[in-house]
Amino acid sequence: MEHDGRRPSLWMFYLSAVYFGILGLIILWLSGGNDAWWSVLVAMGHPWQVLGLGAVLALIVVGMQIAVATCLPDRLWADDGTNAFFSQLSYLHIFLLMALTALAEEIFFRAAIQSLLVEWLHSIAAGIAVAAAVFAVAHVRYLTKPVLLAGAWGIGLLMGWGYWFTGSIWTSVWAHFLFNFIMTVLGKKGWFLPRREPQTAGGED
Repeated sequence: MEHDGRRPSLWMFYLSAVYFGILGLIILWLSGGNDAWWSVLVAMGHPWQVLGLGAVLALIVVGMQIAVATCLPDRLWADDGTNAFFSQLSYLHIFLLMALTALAEEIFFRAAIQSLLVEWLHSIAAGIAVAAAVFAVAHVRYLTKPVLLAGAWGIGLLMGWGYWFTGSIWTSVWAHFLFNFIMTVLGKKGWFLPRREPQTAGGED
């Protein structure tokens, strides 16, 4: 989503989320063995633990992102404009897109990929760490931004731990939705978004 005068497509973000969710469900179905592939979705866990721990994890991530935005130069953490695009959406689209993205990505990266890696690597810690790395690298626009890449890896670690600790994918879904929603709404109010310099021919983002 480079700043070349083209607006990113909102519906492509919706379709991308749907794609991740369906792919995650297919992986669960193919790797489920004797377990029903949908059992991960109905394992709700203790509501107060899921909601409480999810909220704590979300607030940790929000604090991390605010600290980065406050303490580091914009050039180190500014993405390609995608986050600014999200902040321009209506509150309804922010809610729906963040909810769908959280559900789809947690099904794919945590319920499917992390669970497979834990089984293959015979290590919970290694499975969580590698799945978090896959999650970070999947955010392609972060690959040239080490701060953002490290932040995405840290988020993946927190989400992965939350899922493992509670045994419910809804812990990480709730946390993922909450921190994305909070940061996008803060961005909508003009807070914690990088300042954009006037564009010049051949200039940097």
